[in-house]
Amino acid sequence: MEAARTRALVDFGARVRFADLPPAVIAKAKEIALHAWAVQLAGSTLPWSRKVLGVVRGEGGAPHSTVLCDGLRTSSAGAAFANGAFGHAFEMDDNHGPSSIKGGCVVLPAALAIGEREHRSGKDLIVAIVAGYEVMLRIALSVTPVLLRRGHHPTGTCGAFGAGVAASRLLHLGDAQMRNMIAIAAVHGSGLTEAPASGRGEVKRIFGGMAAASGVRAALLAQAGLTGPATMLEGEEGFGRAYGDAADPAALDAGLGSRWHILDVHYKIYAQDGYIQPMTEALSRILDRHRVPLEAIEAIRAGCCRFAHGHVVGVIREPTDLASAQYSANFSLALFLVKGAAGLPEYTEESLTDPRILAVSRKISTEVDDEIEREWQASRPRGARVTVRLRSGETLTECVHHLRAMTAGDMEQKVRSLATLGVGQSKAGKLIAAVRELEAVDDVSTLVPLLVR
Repeated sequence: MEAARTRALVDFGARVRFADLPPAVIAKAKEIALHAWAVQLAGSTLPWSRKVLGVVRGEGGAPHSTVLCDGLRTSSAGAAFANGAFGHAFEMDDNHGPSSIKGGCVVLPAALAIGEREHRSGKDLIVAIVAGYEVMLRIALSVTPVLLRRGHHPTGTCGAFGAGVAASRLLHLGDAQMRNMIAIAAVHGSGLTEAPASGRGEVKRIFGGMAAASGVRAALLAQAGLTGPATMLEGEEGFGRAYGDAADPAALDAGLGSRWHILDVHYKIYAQDGYIQPMTEALSRILDRHRVPLEAIEAIRAGCCRFAHGHVVGVIREPTDLASAQYSANFSLALFLVKGAAGLPEYTEESLTDPRILAVSRKISTEVDDEIEREWQASRPRGARVTVRLRSGETLTECVHHLRAMTAGDMEQKVRSLATLGVGQSKAGKLIAAVRELEAVDDVSTLVPLLVR
């Protein structure tokens, strides 16, 4: 089998240059980097992240790369694992709606780990980010939606490709080594949606770290000469068939080099599952437009696509820990109503037993909305319809077809607040300024002091 589409991906991943990137793509890569590092810094402070750090510290490793916030110097794969876990630690990461990929927790940890180790420039890092995202998103789209229906988590399953391509670019791997890396990364695919769907345990928090470390290892193994079949993506028993019944192989190279999927990446506004975000947004619009007092609400009905309803949104009614709270639609909407926000400060252990939140959550039901379902089948947007019934008998409805894009002001506020949790206000400000001029940075290792306490 020729595997022509894989060859096109490899050629793009190995050869795309900074000069090939449109200004909007360069700006997006810098925005993604800044957002991802801020999320990782905040995520590093959480209890489950400290467990990850303890394991990485205990394993030891050559001091090639840095763990964010803490400053531990360890192996590149170890640092990528820790930073990737930090980036997926609290549902505040970026997201690519059509594929459900959260790329900031896989591509950025791998790119920084190798970029720091190899003393690459800011331009090198930008190219690595773009190449990683484009290859990863295209592979994910080629197996969507079958991948999801089979219970595979897209970030865990496809993230190693993005991390591997980014690392390969920064290691200056050639075409043959990049092709071998793709094959090696393919066998690292892991991550099951039973973790979020069940609402139990902390294991989903490490999916980003697993994929980031896998990508780094795949690139290093390819650099060392380990080989794999060129048909690993497109073969009869390859990744595309195994994970997606070769759902859409044309997605691998359609518009490659001119259609930039990285531009479709958006950022979570709330610290909750991506399918709950538009519900919260719709509820927020109702509250803003009608100034509804909490005591006037009799019931709330939230509609979404069938996959979301059966996957998480309609499953977890009574969360028992913070992970399940972030995947419970009725709890998350009640939290927003009672506290006026749904960010990292609001999702707390105390909120789990707050009688006001629990009382409101019992008034909220979820259902499959036919219009939202049709839209999801067509192009997989994250949409929701929320109807609030008041004690007066009046009903108020808002439908969100696409989660709103964050404004520049929204983004700076989010980044600054999250980064400050990890490194303080002064360094957060310096980090923002430095990443805005990332293409002018001669050595990305000089950014590392801004990313540690």
